[in-house]
Amino acid sequence: MSTTKLLAQVAESPPTPLHGQNGKKSVAKKQNEGTGAINDRILLGSLALLVLWYAPMSFTYFLSEMPSSVGDKMLHALVSREFAYGNGSGHPDDYGPGQYFVLLRNITSMLPHTISGTVAIITGLLQFNKTFQFKYPIVHRSLGRVYGLCALIISASSASFLIDTIPTREVFSGESFAMILSMLSLGVLMTMALAVYAVWNGDVGSHREFMMLNYSLMLSAPFLRLCWVVLGRLWGETKWTVNLYSAVFAGPFLVAAPIFYLRRRQSRPVNETLTSSRLRLIIAASSLLSLAFLGPKLSSFDQWSHRPKADFWFTVPQWGFHAISFTLLAQAAKRRGDMRAYTAWATYQNGLISGPFFAVPTYYLCRHVFLCPEGIMGLCTFFGGWLMGLFSSHIVYVTATSTFAKGHKHSLKGE
Repeated sequence: MSTTKLLAQVAESPPTPLHGQNGKKSVAKKQNEGTGAINDRILLGSLALLVLWYAPMSFTYFLSEMPSSVGDKMLHALVSREFAYGNGSGHPDDYGPGQYFVLLRNITSMLPHTISGTVAIITGLLQFNKTFQFKYPIVHRSLGRVYGLCALIISASSASFLIDTIPTREVFSGESFAMILSMLSLGVLMTMALAVYAVWNGDVGSHREFMMLNYSLMLSAPFLRLCWVVLGRLWGETKWTVNLYSAVFAGPFLVAAPIFYLRRRQSRPVNETLTSSRLRLIIAASSLLSLAFLGPKLSSFDQWSHRPKADFWFTVPQWGFHAISFTLLAQAAKRRGDMRAYTAWATYQNGLISGPFFAVPTYYLCRHVFLCPEGIMGLCTFFGGWLMGLFSSHIVYVTATSTFAKGHKHSLKGE
């Protein structure tokens, strides 16, 4: 066995405090493993249902006379005709040209986008099954290359679409949704590049961390449609509005979900820099200065006036859950002396604390690049800072605890 493979095994299966010094597993550990296996099956089954429900809508999006005809019929059946075809749906019926003509104008980029997206989310279901990974490693690597190619096509086609539609303000659900799509496209490309770099250097554990986040971002499309159905029935708003607030909720949710999943199943090395009080102080000071800078610029109620109640309910409860969870988990890890877990949760805490710092560039992007309306500037700035802080904290944590530059032999066969 090569040194690269030995190091890869260490990276993907580091020891945890639960194993004890003699390597024997406790009864509690065995019970947790049994419960974890059941939870994994439930999660995989739920994801499979979501993907198989969405895949026909995605794959046939541009393969019929009118784009999204399968999806529209699905929304008509599950929500209402008004939601699927009426005002605010993007449908061309009696309300002007609609969103479909914008999509048809960009069909050369959007057709490969939808087909590649369908292939990626189906392939991903197999890629994250550990039994499949170890039983069929050659197939796993081959499908990984297909998945990576799909990710590149998705990011490139998204960029092409946004370059065409942002200047003309033709993105469905408006300028704020254009910002969210741009962040998503960059996130998919960045995590894919980091995942390839990690496995190229033999760090399989970091590769899995990046790929898990990448796949979670890929699932934004089916998750968004699920939100359409739920909110379309419960809220009674148009698809235009439901789509925007579904994305506002989905962004942080899909970044945090793999964080919670991975930290319950994978332990990574300690990094004292990430847990240092000096780093926390620098981040907090930077955020306080950023708040002082942004305060006067976002002090008017008009900048938070788009839908104040919706703005609150789709952001504050979830942000509060993240803040409380990260704090409690960090404190619990520190009390039991588990510095590996403490390193993780303290880093995610820093990510939330850094939100105002990231909100500053978000503010200027919203105002000068995406040309967001004044009434939604507050929501966009808060959302962008929160999402970038959370995303960056995971990237920093995995990178800082990785074995990227340890002189490994470059290979794509680390798995």
